[in-house]
Amino acid sequence: MNPAINSFDQKELKGRDARLLQEWRDLDALCDKRRKKSANPLKPSLSYIIRRKNVVGLPTEYEIWYRVKSIIGVEDTPPPRKPIFGELHKMSIVLPNNYPSADGNPVFTFRTDIWHPNIRHSGSFKGHVCLTIKEMGVMASIKDLVLRVERYLKYQMYHAQNTYPYPEDQGVAEWVRNEAEPNGWTKFAQTDEGAETGAAAKPADSPSHAQAEAQSPKKPRRTLSI
Repeated sequence: MNPAINSFDQKELKGRDARLLQEWRDLDALCDKRRKKSANPLKPSLSYIIRRKNVVGLPTEYEIWYRVKSIIGVEDTPPPRKPIFGELHKMSIVLPNNYPSADGNPVFTFRTDIWHPNIRHSGSFKGHVCLTIKEMGVMASIKDLVLRVERYLKYQMYHAQNTYPYPEDQGVAEWVRNEAEPNGWTKFAQTDEGAETGAAAKPADSPSHAQAEAQSPKKPRRTLSI
């Protein structure tokens, strides 16, 4: 555990600061568990850096490092274009001043290239992650969202159909539908290290969480299951 966490007393904090400390503790525990399980503790599958803190000293911006196999682009050839893989992916998480609230969703942005239909690959919003979770800044914890993005990277979860809530990157989604799925290129990482949630890996060609939300009756959201 990061020793700086122990300098805070949860009972003395209220509101936003109490939430920020709990988020930090949960994320730190997750990354510490991955480090202990890793064959190389210096290169765990999941780690974080604190990029910004508030006046109290609690994190308001993280940089998450994922060390997993994921698609970062495609070959510049006539279709079908084979995927190009990478092993290290860096993502920032910015917690706005009104986090947590319905209007204070955390902002997830990749700083390295990612090729996924729910992550913008190019343009002015390059790297933006669409998590398709209602009231994300209220119900979903940072830890749960970090694990959800990890499943994105492994293509265990994605929404590539041109239906609501619609892919974040239409070009990547078209590649997934027309080139990747017919060739089985999305099925490169079907084992799930996310034992932290107790969830089994989901085949990439099964309906995504986003699809299930769009197709099922609306119900009040209480917890996030990844």
